[in-house]
Amino acid sequence: MIRDEQGSMSAFLAMLFLVFLLLISVCVEGIYMYTARGKAMGIYMSGLSHTKGNYQKELADMYHIYAMDPRYHKKIETDFSDRMKESLDQNGDPFRFQTGSTKISDILDLSAQKGEVLKYQIRQQMQYEAAGDILKNLTKKIKAGEDQKNELSGIKDQIQKEEEEAEETENEKTLTSEPVKKDPRKGFMKLLKEGSVPLIMGEKKVSDLPINIVYGKKETTKQSAWNFMNRKDVEKGLDEFEKTASTDSFASELPVVLYATKYFHFLTDTTKKDGIKYEIEYLIAGKDSEKENLGMVFWRMIALRFVTNAACVYQDPAKEKEAALLAASILGVTGFPPAVAVAKNLLLLALAYGESVIDVRNLADGKKIPAVKTSADWQLSFAGLATLNCKRKPVKQGMSYEDYLLLLLISQKDKRQKYFRMMDLMEQNIRRKVSDFKLDQCISSYKITQNLKLKKLGFGGMILPFATYTDLKMYRYVTY
Repeated sequence: MIRDEQGSMSAFLAMLFLVFLLLISVCVEGIYMYTARGKAMGIYMSGLSHTKGNYQKELADMYHIYAMDPRYHKKIETDFSDRMKESLDQNGDPFRFQTGSTKISDILDLSAQKGEVLKYQIRQQMQYEAAGDILKNLTKKIKAGEDQKNELSGIKDQIQKEEEEAEETENEKTLTSEPVKKDPRKGFMKLLKEGSVPLIMGEKKVSDLPINIVYGKKETTKQSAWNFMNRKDVEKGLDEFEKTASTDSFASELPVVLYATKYFHFLTDTTKKDGIKYEIEYLIAGKDSEKENLGMVFWRMIALRFVTNAACVYQDPAKEKEAALLAASILGVTGFPPAVAVAKNLLLLALAYGESVIDVRNLADGKKIPAVKTSADWQLSFAGLATLNCKRKPVKQGMSYEDYLLLLLISQKDKRQKYFRMMDLMEQNIRRKVSDFKLDQCISSYKITQNLKLKKLGFGGMILPFATYTDLKMYRYVTY
């Protein structure tokens, strides 16, 4: 039987040609799809840039914090879909797209994640502004004060030792030929009971605007004046100072405290400010009244100054001797050695506390004070303790009111509260311009998902592969 080899060869070549065409069509289809996807992704990314540009203007202008304007949030899906459709229809290329659904999800507002969202933006903003020498200079200013803080336990030990020694001679009365003097502590304690604001500011006008606390935690603790006639009360205060006078995590907290002093107002800030005046004081104190915040900050500054002043006064033999004579004179012939020892130490601590009040008065007036006192820098005498009258000695080189605000911000126990309280201030200040503004409606991060259909490439009226359209799903996370 004769085979038709020529016909078999023709059939084989025809099949081979069809396979070759199929391979070419698949390759062309792949290139077509790849190019189309790239085109669609470029338009999609352009749409993302457009949505990101709709940020809340007042928030950005006042605080350099960026988030989507809440008014735009209501129409972002429609707007994004319309822009995609318009751009795809007018691109003039052979690709044929059909726009599908647009969805925004995974939304994070500025108040989310316990303040971490706002914290991230602040750190991004300040990473180029917080130069290393700022940290170095401020650390140098407070280092000596921190060293003297460690001496506080030594002062307590010294007081206890003196009292124990006095108890050993309890039967020997301390006699004095001098007339009994008036105890200056009584007049001093009367001043303290009036509160820190009148004590520091005197007759000066103080803002007392309310603060609307929405995100932060309202501080309910109250500062009570020390009783320098009662040893146990003073010892309790000394114990509290040892626990709270700390600057842990200094470097990690630096960006936010520098941001605070740059974008928020405070007592000695000379720039004009409408509305709340003592903003950083609120970040520290957390009260719902400006006057209360200022008063709480004054008490805490007095506490910081007391730590170093107490160390200074106990290193001055002249003041120790004067305090011993004054204590003996106050108690007169009825003064037993233990009582005299107690009175002497309470007088020294009262003098250090009074000196701290004078220091804070200087700070509130915009003057500087030395980080660590010497006898030459000392201002207050025992004679002036009852009225706190003395010649004040501000210095050119030293620490300012702003420096102490930084220190108080850094040493906060609940460090997250700074961020929540910043939210309160931002919202209240922006509401002066935009009445319905809410920070928790400002979106800082979100995901946009866009669904598309791409018509496949046809060959001679035949679609390869066999479905007419390919589904495309594009999504990206947007973060300000």
